Amino acid sequence: MAEGAAPRSRRRVWKLGSLAALALILVVSGVWVWSRRDGRASLRPRPLEHSAVTVVPGISMLGKLSPSAAYVVETDKGLLLFDSGLEADAGPLRAQMAELGLDWRRIRAIFLTHAHGDHTGGADALRAATGAKVYAGVGDVGVLKAGKPREAFFSTFAMYGWKTHPTTIDIPLHGGETIEVGGVRIEVIATPGHTPGSICYLVERRGVRALFSGDVIMMLRGDEPPATELGKPLGTYSAYLPPRYRGDVRKSLESLRVLRRLPVPDLVLPGHPSSDRTPQSPRLSRARWEELLDRGIRDMETLLARYEADGADFLDGNPKRLLDDLDYLGDLDGRSVYGFRAGKRYVLVDAPGGAGLVAFVRSRLRCLGREAVSPSAVLLTACGPHETAGLRALTEAWHPQVVAAREGVPKLRSTCPPGTEFLPADGLTGEGSLPVATVQVAGRGVAPAAYRALIGGKSVVFSGRIPVKISQEAGDQLITDLVTPPGDVRGYFAAMVRLHQAAPPDLWLPSTPTQGQNANLYDYQWRQEIEQNLLIVKTIVSNLQRR
Repeated sequence: MAEGAAPRSRRRVWKLGSLAALALILVVSGVWVWSRRDGRASLRPRPLEHSAVTVVPGISMLGKLSPSAAYVVETDKGLLLFDSGLEADAGPLRAQMAELGLDWRRIRAIFLTHAHGDHTGGADALRAATGAKVYAGVGDVGVLKAGKPREAFFSTFAMYGWKTHPTTIDIPLHGGETIEVGGVRIEVIATPGHTPGSICYLVERRGVRALFSGDVIMMLRGDEPPATELGKPLGTYSAYLPPRYRGDVRKSLESLRVLRRLPVPDLVLPGHPSSDRTPQSPRLSRARWEELLDRGIRDMETLLARYEADGADFLDGNPKRLLDDLDYLGDLDGRSVYGFRAGKRYVLVDAPGGAGLVAFVRSRLRCLGREAVSPSAVLLTACGPHETAGLRALTEAWHPQVVAAREGVPKLRSTCPPGTEFLPADGLTGEGSLPVATVQVAGRGVAPAAYRALIGGKSVVFSGRIPVKISQEAGDQLITDLVTPPGDVRGYFAAMVRLHQAAPPDLWLPSTPTQGQNANLYDYQWRQEIEQNLLIVKTIVSNLQRR
């Protein structure tokens, strides 16, 4: 599934998860026509948004499928369809085939490139209506037949209003098969990594070799600097996500190497053709083919080395040691709990979960081999009900020192047992018995605070909900929080500016991780996250000024 998110009415515009509701990217279909020059065939690209076109005689692109494309190959025995769009009834797909004079009732086989819903949605309806056989990679067959889990179809994208459904798969593919239909030869290339069952199809029709790449190669442009892992033409973004989203860095790397060894196809037909102001041609030079794949190979090699060195420390609810002295205890009532050693002390971050917090902490410490640990301090990233629901139980069990923003301390005193020691967060400088420095934040939540600590030689930021990693849902919630009391847009903006100017941390541990994000930060990732938060704030301010 390419970057995108929810439909808006009948327009079905997908939003880019990493920019929430504010940064829209329309995946614009590139289109190519067949012409004759100097007595020989050539490809001449022309820009067109969401169009159904003949790429070359006998191969057509159906580009009005938001946000993906599907392709039709004509054979002597009927039509072959590669992917089937998002809509369960395949209505837009059938309409585009009619525009091109193609009878959808003549579809004899449906070849799915991978399980994501924008590529598989219409397959079952078309199978039922035409009797076509449906082919898919064996690694995706299970989720396609089950129609769940949702992450297998929509990855990290919100997709409000869209439902998943089972798809019957007639022929599972392992890779290496050769299929012949009506004079067309199809070579099946297993390319797992974007999903476990990702498949590329190398189709030869009347001397033209066309590669239907799905989202292994999502588009033919988009790697111009500054490209991020979520903005590149290859579908490697899923390798940066937790395992539940079914991406795999090692398999992605090997799949790109498999494609790199191929002779450059005559046509490369991606899952999300995009013109991006400059018309694209599906005919790649050898140099461009190698450049495209070599860039992805380098990226995956770098990512794999990072995972092997630091661990793929996804904040996915499973307890784990992030560093020798730093623990992610998991999630409780929608909030994450962290713990770390500071000298002889063990410090917790936040106290969610009500009376169940104590049992939760004990069980998770036992799971991590820290049975003898007793928390002697707790850092509160805010003084609201979510962050403090388990504070009374925690202080009754272990009597820890409570660190909180100064303005939140009076309210907390009434909820804790007499004699509880409180320390205003603004007094922390990173020295003394609690080597933690306070980071000044504002604008969201009740008496918020953030903290920076040096643990195992790495800079670690515990940030509460300021800032937040932007996704569709996280961005929508941030907007709501900032425009309703006690939200403070200007205070949040000032906090983002301070964070942007400060040295980036090595690990970022928020109280509400977005989509199981990785604790580790690399390159410009921290500043990119802050800039996306700033983008939302600036948009809110601009909208308020226009009222």
